[in-house]
Amino acid sequence: MYQTGDKVVYGMHGVCVVADLEEREVDHRRVVYMILEPLGQQGSRYMVPTHNAAAMAKVKPMLNRDTLESLLESDTIREDAWIPDENKRKQCYRELITGGDRQKLVQMVTSLYRHRRTQNAAGKKIHICDDNFLRDAEKQLAGEISVVLDMEFTEALQYSSHACFVI
Repeated sequence: MYQTGDKVVYGMHGVCVVADLEEREVDHRRVVYMILEPLGQQGSRYMVPTHNAAAMAKVKPMLNRDTLESLLESDTIREDAWIPDENKRKQCYRELITGGDRQKLVQMVTSLYRHRRTQNAAGKKIHICDDNFLRDAEKQLAGEISVVLDMEFTEALQYSSHACFVI
């Protein structure tokens, strides 16, 4: 169980701080909620019921520096994971954004960068939904990188695109 002050990654919301563990009565029973506050978003809070396995599965511990650097240097993330079928791609990317598997998320971003480069070379643009998935994934990854490596968010975006998305 996480403690107050811990930093975690919460689904597509990115890095959050465990602000409190709060007990409430719901349907005549005591339920403990983990109160999460996303970094950089004053006033936002998420209440995660600790008894709900599906909700708690979206809460992941932060990577440590060594694990993050190993991930970013891994050849696995550079494997092409492009899904040609647009509907299957949307479904898969939606699941990856909320799922918390950083390796697959980085692999997705790498594939989207590769696809964007191919499209640009042909004088085309990528679909707006792919661009939105890319932006959401970059934001999520850069948020964690900025905390783990102690750098500004914009630096983390540049670091991530240079360190692991150069194909």
